[in-house]
Amino acid sequence: MSLWFKARKGHTLLPLALAVFAGALFAVQDNTVLLPSLVGSPQVALSLFVPVPLLAFLMAVLESRLPAAEASGVRSMARLDNGLVTAVVGAAVLCSVLIASLQGTGAATTGGRNAAFLAGLMLIGRAWAGQAAVMLPVGWLVTVAVVGFRGNVPRPWTVIALPADDVFAAAASLVVFAIGLAAQIRSSRKTA
Repeated sequence: MSLWFKARKGHTLLPLALAVFAGALFAVQDNTVLLPSLVGSPQVALSLFVPVPLLAFLMAVLESRLPAAEASGVRSMARLDNGLVTAVVGAAVLCSVLIASLQGTGAATTGGRNAAFLAGLMLIGRAWAGQAAVMLPVGWLVTVAVVGFRGNVPRPWTVIALPADDVFAAAASLVVFAIGLAAQIRSSRKTA
């Protein structure tokens, strides 16, 4: 298993990814920016964009594979890949909770929730589009920024723009993440 992890470059890329995620989440705190949209100029939290580098690193790790060895192997790479994804998203959730407790606000906890939702979206797309699915979370963020707000109030379908204590957003994130893991199982032995 350690050979699999090293072949995936997880020992170098994932600690860097989590450091970038935690550093960016700590840096943006509760800052918002005005973004142009079709329905005005909503105040969008910068923390929405924090999971993007984490997901790019995660996709790089998942795609740095040895297809011939994995296709002929006995062990299920899907289980190892899903364990890796779950561990990374779990670490992101833990980082966001720790940062929220350091800052004294609950806003940073959205970083972990959003990482789970966007990772699930990326894994669902990866089943059909391969490595290009890394752009799916970016597309979701652009869609949310352009049409996801009514004034400064996020629409419920946006999920990632909802407040930290929103139960629907937490449940939707878990469901999308679980569907992404299931899609990963079905497509793990395909070459990108």
